[in-house]
Amino acid sequence: MFRFYVGLCVAVAISAPAFLYASPSNEVGTDTEALTMQEAARLAAVDQPLLTGRQAKIEAEEQQAIAARQLPDPQLAGGLKELPIDTSEAFSTSRDNFTEFTIGLSQEFPRAAKRRLQGARKQLDADADRAALDNEQRMVRRDASLAWLNVYEAEQGLKLSQRLGEEATLQLQSLEKDYRSAKASQADWLAAKVDSGLVADKAHDWLHHVQRTRAGLSRWIGDAAGRPIAESLALPGFSTPLPGLMAGADHHPVIGNLDKQIEASATDIALARQSYKPDYSVEVYYAYRRDFSDFVGIQFKVGLPYFTKDRQDRGLAAAREQSRASEERKRDVLRELHAQLSQDYVDRRHFEERVAEFDASIIPDAKARIEAARSAYQAGRGGFDAILLARRSLLDVQLQRLALAVEMARAQVRLDYWSAPQMSNGEAP
Repeated sequence: MFRFYVGLCVAVAISAPAFLYASPSNEVGTDTEALTMQEAARLAAVDQPLLTGRQAKIEAEEQQAIAARQLPDPQLAGGLKELPIDTSEAFSTSRDNFTEFTIGLSQEFPRAAKRRLQGARKQLDADADRAALDNEQRMVRRDASLAWLNVYEAEQGLKLSQRLGEEATLQLQSLEKDYRSAKASQADWLAAKVDSGLVADKAHDWLHHVQRTRAGLSRWIGDAAGRPIAESLALPGFSTPLPGLMAGADHHPVIGNLDKQIEASATDIALARQSYKPDYSVEVYYAYRRDFSDFVGIQFKVGLPYFTKDRQDRGLAAAREQSRASEERKRDVLRELHAQLSQDYVDRRHFEERVAEFDASIIPDAKARIEAARSAYQAGRGGFDAILLARRSLLDVQLQRLALAVEMARAQVRLDYWSAPQMSNGEAP
């Protein structure tokens, strides 16, 4: 049974996607360079379509802001006026002295304050997207770090299972000799075979997780996901109190984005007030009359915003309500942010304390249990099943400790997302 599972693991490994084990040949590093969580976060921000797309949107809005501050394009007009359609002069362009060919040039002049506010409104859209870009950079680093942690947990779980499998194989070989020489019972030998098969199956399951999690990491760093994973989490020190983290979170780019939306709402209110003030336009024209004198002229047009009840008044009321909605949205997001930050802070402390307890007593006691069971068996005071139970218990304990350490790291990554200062694109956290 054990040989069957080993063969199955090898077959799965051979059939795995090539990028999971291939050595990258680009700038991400050599195939022997260990990939740390910090390096994965840095690589995720390099050539990231999510970020470059947002940057292109910002540049587009900044161009629109410049255009919005300009005067409208002038308009060229031409036509035929006063053409008779009856009597003997019908459809003649020369018999009636009123008939004229005209060509004119007109220009609309929206108020300078309105054009300035329209440009400022577009610029605020760009500023809001810049804050969104800041947030997406953090999100990319966070999600890449979490994807790296998934690979780390799977690979460490696989290594623990493989080490236990090697030990189980040696124990099975030793017990088989004892069984053939009548020093061990058939029940003990069969129990050892079953245990070896279960351990091999567990290793096969972890191998599956390794392949899946590496595929997930490739979403953020491409072929670099095939690099070997660093053995250590290497988490930074954690000493900032919760009030300090809260203060940093108040300047999170999500809040910055909402601040820009509030500013944009205030600009919309100012634009709505400008709609009460009329715009004007000017047109100059030249009129040609066959066989008669030519004309030139100039005319002015001005808006008459006198009926404001169902137009300007409604627009101003809507802008004010939108501003209030933006302010309430910010209050809600701040409350949500503080709650999530508090949860992540509690999680980080909680998992750190549990990992310390596992290292201080639980794992040493689990190892001592195996040695005690082995000594008792060799002295004839205990059964072999006690060794198997103690060995499986140690694996469970080590896997629990691994899961706690990874959860602690995940909480730290989330804390960094909420409270860490912003860094330039491509800089390692």
